[in-house]
Amino acid sequence: MRRMIRVGAAVAAMIALSACEEPGKTVRVPAPTSSAATSTESPEQALRTGKLAEGMRIAEVLALPTDIDPRYVRHASSDVLTSARLMVSTGHHAAIAAVADANDLLAGFLSQRSNGGKGTAGTDWLTHGVMRFPDAATAASAATEFAAAATSERGMMQSADWTPATVADAPEARFVLLEERGRLEGMAFTPYRDYVIFTEVRAGGRSEIEATVVEALKRQRPLLEAFTPTTESELARLPYDPDGIYALSVGDNGGGRGAYRQHAALLFAEDQQAAVTLYPKVGVSAMANKGSTVYRAADAAGATELATATAAAIGTARDMKTAPAPADVPGVSCLTDGNEHANAWVCLVTAGRHVAEVWAKTSDDAHAGAREQQRVLAAAK
Repeated sequence: MRRMIRVGAAVAAMIALSACEEPGKTVRVPAPTSSAATSTESPEQALRTGKLAEGMRIAEVLALPTDIDPRYVRHASSDVLTSARLMVSTGHHAAIAAVADANDLLAGFLSQRSNGGKGTAGTDWLTHGVMRFPDAATAASAATEFAAAATSERGMMQSADWTPATVADAPEARFVLLEERGRLEGMAFTPYRDYVIFTEVRAGGRSEIEATVVEALKRQRPLLEAFTPTTESELARLPYDPDGIYALSVGDNGGGRGAYRQHAALLFAEDQQAAVTLYPKVGVSAMANKGSTVYRAADAAGATELATATAAAIGTARDMKTAPAPADVPGVSCLTDGNEHANAWVCLVTAGRHVAEVWAKTSDDAHAGAREQQRVLAAAK
């Protein structure tokens, strides 16, 4: 789910995509209908927003981490993949980020999950993303340069060096390995058409890491075949929040900012595999993150079922228990883990066909946010 502590909240950008109607099916995501940039944006601002919007479109065809390996049950972060976000994801590695900028990274998206293990030694991680470049030649060059940059210097968070390696069953992958604090980690940059598929794995031994990279490529390539990229000349004209859901998110401190549709919403799900079945069943058609996280279901019954399932998934994953909800707000339930941290409380707010998660540090903040969220959702269509 969405957390205030998540790294890399980007400027707001919306997306127009085709919803994925059936889990497990390849659904074509066409290029969106263009619309003029808002009058308050400069051409440069409109292009930046459009590139972020294209990243949200790529999220609709990103392979689900739990499809790559079902062990990665716990959501950590999902974000538009800018060069700044790539730098953070690769250990605050400025040289890798510089390669993205030098090769004109147009757009991308990334999602990270863990196995829910305890402590550094017990936690495995999978980070998977896609970056789009101007053409196939640039993507191929960028992939090679990414791997070279990884080995040329250490990122801010590194205490050992990445070393060049290969993946036996994916020789096209530009692959590097890092052994640090008794753990092995692999990072692959694989060119595919105009894209670079980025897969980073921290789990077990080298054979396990390579197998995960190969499976990620196997699942990601067909999904990219379903994607129709926006032409560069139209990036600045991508529609802004066509589903009208971003404005329903209250607050302004969320990670993974933006507006999404059904498949991309799965990337954020606490119980991703359960959501693969649940979201089509209840008709999730849109989701937004700005501060709170808001979902749109097909109807009020679907929203109620979604809220119940979401609360249960959060409670199980985060060891949170039912807590007092504000008595003056209808359709609200709350959970807390009883600790002192930024996301110790969450309230689920249901109104009509919408459901929202409001995360907060204290019960007072959670209840205040729930009141504001219910007011906004009650006025929504």
